[in-house]
Amino acid sequence: MNLYSYNCVDKSILLPYFKKYYVSLYFKLIPQKLTANFITLLSTGLIVFLFFFVNWRPEASSEIMAIVFALCLNGYIVGDHLDGMQAKQTNTSSSLGEFLDHYMDVYNGAIVFYIITIFFAPIPDLVFYGLLVLNCTAFAVTMVEELERKELYFGVLGTLEGVVLLIFFFILWLIPPIKEFWLSEIIAGYKAYWIVIIILGLGYALTIVDVLRRIKYSPRQFTVYSLLALILAYLLYSAGIDHLWGWLILALYSGEYIAKVMESYLLSKKHRHPDILISVLIIVLSICFFSKLISTESFQWILWSMTAYLSVKVIYLFAWIVYQQRQFWYWINPDQN
Repeated sequence: MNLYSYNCVDKSILLPYFKKYYVSLYFKLIPQKLTANFITLLSTGLIVFLFFFVNWRPEASSEIMAIVFALCLNGYIVGDHLDGMQAKQTNTSSSLGEFLDHYMDVYNGAIVFYIITIFFAPIPDLVFYGLLVLNCTAFAVTMVEELERKELYFGVLGTLEGVVLLIFFFILWLIPPIKEFWLSEIIAGYKAYWIVIIILGLGYALTIVDVLRRIKYSPRQFTVYSLLALILAYLLYSAGIDHLWGWLILALYSGEYIAKVMESYLLSKKHRHPDILISVLIIVLSICFFSKLISTESFQWILWSMTAYLSVKVIYLFAWIVYQQRQFWYWINPDQN
């Protein structure tokens, strides 16, 4: 028997109208046999496509990029709600579904952040790594709150509102006078689109503060993770590591810890620390780098080794958590008769 219950408090001002008047239109087109988990993977596929499009077609005009961004983000955010509606409709809600949905969002959110910085390039390294670590920490603390309080909490202005605003931003970019405004200088050489970047950073920071305020303390494991993520981000910035590589390392380091947090909640296990080997390596590597005890070649070789190790570890954790919940995987939805 599936005794799973999805515990969520969602105070989004947009969600009720978004689901009733917009997502419901798509829901009518969804075959009953299509499982919620496949919908999750399909919506994630749109973000993955967006990531490769940005890196493979950097010569595309800003208008073409804006169209692709808007279409993919729309498909993603719709799919992010369709999977839950389908699971509820077919009585297939499960801990596996929640894991796939929210864990994919960890990387989806990181990719969305990355493509925004590409669209607004060049972004100063310090700003990039500062926002990146805030992005990763905001996702981590949200999952920690679910573990601590046994429920997810989404505020009045959350992910849905943020993605919808981004979609409208990219659509409005196609209107020449509005594009001209965003490209106009507002202060000290900074263009108007920096308003979007500032709002993005404030959203991440306020999420972290709001969650810690609700749980009333910072768990030791999360404190270790957030401090080491900050050290890692500063190390990558100081070493001049290019944005794509630095983004990948931080996303993997965060993903490894977040996978453990989600496993702890969904499978009733102990809250674990981020990977011990990598955590120690971050400290040692920082000391060696800032003390100039290591060559540039050795430093980069170690970073590549960290990237490879974390990639394997994240894949292993993902596969292991899915395997433990394999009884909830459906290739097609069971008959509801």
